[in-house]
Amino acid sequence: MHSDFANTSPQRKGEFFALSLTFIEAWFPIFATFTVTALGPLHAYFYSLVIASVALIFWWLFRKRQREIFNKEAYFSLFMICMLITTLFALVFLGLRYTSANNVAIILFLQILFTYLFLGRRQGETLNLPHSLGVILMTLGAVLVLFPKHFSLHIGDAMVLGAAIIAPFVNLYQKRARRHVSSETILLTRSILALPFIYLLAIIFEPSPSWQLVQSQWIWLLLTGTLVFVVAKILWVEAVFLLPITKVNALFALAPLMTIGLSYWVLDQAPTLSQLIGVFPILIGGYLITRRVA
Repeated sequence: MHSDFANTSPQRKGEFFALSLTFIEAWFPIFATFTVTALGPLHAYFYSLVIASVALIFWWLFRKRQREIFNKEAYFSLFMICMLITTLFALVFLGLRYTSANNVAIILFLQILFTYLFLGRRQGETLNLPHSLGVILMTLGAVLVLFPKHFSLHIGDAMVLGAAIIAPFVNLYQKRARRHVSSETILLTRSILALPFIYLLAIIFEPSPSWQLVQSQWIWLLLTGTLVFVVAKILWVEAVFLLPITKVNALFALAPLMTIGLSYWVLDQAPTLSQLIGVFPILIGGYLITRRVA
């Protein structure tokens, strides 16, 4: 079975990685909701990152990637990844304090729109009809989700929207860094460098939770730190290395729908009418944007 997978084409491997990470990422807003509620967003992010860093160190050593840390060609991309991904997840965790897991999943999917607008077109290229329709549908869906009653942006939604805007540039620099170093080195570097920064923010802006309280959240911290911050991120880096970023995002389209179902099942958060109406034009628009036009 291992040999069969090894002989699989790069495209098929990339698609498998993208679909696998979609299943894991669909759980992320659920896991994080528990830890954010109990520990505070920055402390939840910090302790999840500690677990991820420990797991990555062992995996990095096991894979014998130590020499890669001296590859200077990757330094700038690794630095940019660290700055951007730390900001991205800080915004997501902070946003979860003020908005629902459903909104987080739907809004984060808008990274497809921003990937296309910022990176998906050649300079000077005009929008064709399918892509134009995709942009319109995704924008309409975003308006329905972000402004369900009044035309005022909720602070939690604004934070997650900021994360979605940052995401395309994280993927861009990860794709560049992956040409020089492995996904394990990328993830370990960004996690280790982020720890002191997140810890400093946490102790300045949040009350420190007791150790007993931290221990009470161990299962959610473990799942976030290992599955979301390690396994899913390795799959993501490998997927964007093997496939165009827009195609990875297209395969990621199932995540918001899965999160809505999981949120209702686990958190007893029923989707709102605006979420149900808004998610479908976002998904359809995402498909149109990533569709190759002859």
